[in-house]
Formats: sequence, C-alpha cells, structure tokens
Amino acid sequence: MAERTVEMIRVEPKVKKKEREEEVRTAAYCRVSTLMEEQELSFESQCEYYKELIEGAPGMVLAGVYGDQGCSGLHAESRPELQRLLQDCREGKVDLILVKSISRFARNVIECIAMVEELRSLGTVVEFGREGIRSDDVNFELMLKLLASAAQEESNSLSQSVSWAYDKNAELGQPTRACCYGYRKAPRKKGGPHIWEIYEPEAERVRKVFYMAAKGCRYAEIARRMNEWEKENGEITIWKVGRIQRMLANEAYKGDILTNKNYTPDYLSGKIKRNKGEHQQFYIEGHHEPIIPPKQFDEIRQMIRARRPA
Repeated sequence: MAERTVEMIRVEPKVKKKEREEEVRTAAYCRVSTLMEEQELSFESQCEYYKELIEGAPGMVLAGVYGDQGCSGLHAESRPELQRLLQDCREGKVDLILVKSISRFARNVIECIAMVEELRSLGTVVEFGREGIRSDDVNFELMLKLLASAAQEESNSLSQSVSWAYDKNAELGQPTRACCYGYRKAPRKKGGPHIWEIYEPEAERVRKVFYMAAKGCRYAEIARRMNEWEKENGEITIWKVGRIQRMLANEAYKGDILTNKNYTPDYLSGKIKRNKGEHQQFYIEGHHEPIIPPKQFDEIRQMIRARRPA
C-alpha cells in the first residue's frame, strides 16, 4: 500500500499554565480518515470551528487545536497529532478536550477506553459532542463502552464494504490496485477506468532484468549488474535479490493482473497475509500494455522453474 502523507494544523497554546483558577485550558481534536477534497474542507472547518468556539467561550482558554488528516482511527500510534495532544495532557497543559464524536477520537474500543481512562487519571476531561457525553459523567463508562463498540462495528462494516467493492470492480475487469514499478496511471477520464501507462525510465530497467534472466543469470548476478549499472549512470536505485525475484514472477509485466495476492484477515491488527485460497482472486488478461511480451515472459518463468532444485 502506498505511503500516505499526514497533513496537520497546529494552533499553539496561548497560555501554558492556568492564569486564573476559573479558566479551563481547552483543546480540540479533529480527524478525517481520507484525503478526499470534501473531507479536506471538513477538516479545515472543524479546526476553525473549535478554535473560534473555545476563544469565544467564557471561562475557556485555548490550549491548542490538534488535527490528523488522512489517518485511520483504528490505531492511536499512527496519529502524530493525537500523540502530541496526549503528551501535552501528561505535562499538565490541558484540562478539557473537545471532540466531534467518539469515532473521530478512536474506532478501536480497547484503545478508546484506555486513552480516556489515562486522561481521567491525569485530570483531563473529554467531551464528545455528537453523543453529548463527558468523561466526568456518572454513567460515562457504560455509555462509552456501548458507543465505542458501535463506532468499531461501523469501521468493520466500512472495511467489509470496501473489500466487496474491490472484488466487484475486479470481477468487471477494473481492479483497484496501485501501479507496479515500470508503470504510471494515466489521467482518468470521467466515468472511465484507470489506465496503466508504461513509464519508460523504469521500464528500461525492467527489460534489463528480464534480458539477463533470459541469458541464464541468477538473481544475485542480476542484482549485482543492475547496481553497477545504476552507479555508472549516477542513479541511487538499489537492487536486491528479493526485488529481482518478485519482478520476474510478476504477471503485470506481461500485461495481466492477479488480484488479491494478499489479504488482511483482521482489520483491527491490519496484518497482511499471503492469500493461499482464503480470499477470492481474479486473473485479468490484457489489462494494460505489457513491458515484456507475454510469450517471452512465460518462457523466462518456465526456465527459472526448471533450474530450481527438486
């Protein structure tokens, strides 16, 4: 999966300590899970809304607005702004945290409860706007467990819906998949499928790898020669044996695609496993223009298999 860039908005605290006993040092936490334009606008508006709310509220002083954009709510450690907020609370800088909803704070029941309990032990109150509850309410613990479980189940349903959509697209010959090395996605026409285009600077290297394999070179020899070639041309690309193995076995280079090579059995852990028949797969021929002619690709694959020890 391609690495995402996390954007954030930081509003630095106006005061570091309570200036008067009645002032409540208040922070807000905002999060959106995708980088879609409409959610970017929502993210910006959330941050601005809380900033104006806190600054205009009697008895409140702004301790900061913390925002994670493009971050999943399943794991707290993957959200840098949430971690910054928690650290500020541990340092005694925040009395009250305003959050739009439990699902914005966390979609993992265990993590949600653990974070709230830690904040309560630090004397920091969390207020969830949509649910209308605060962590200092008498019946808060029971309500939080019920609502957090609902938020987690919502995330599970969303995960299953996305997986179903991926499979349906693949079944129609339009798999949702990032381009492999040697390709780029062409600008998508409205309503049309994503088209893979050959990216020649990388495709040149792919051809070199397959050419050497066709000449009988072993993986280590190919990697060595590729690294020498890169160095001679002033490039920094590094070739390793594992990369060579995966490239020579990747059907994408002959223009085909095999979907669901890996899958995630547990959406909470996010661990990826090799698909050995547990999840349905689709083989799509002629999905894009090949870098290596299909006949040549198959011949090289057969040759590699033939030289493997029995």
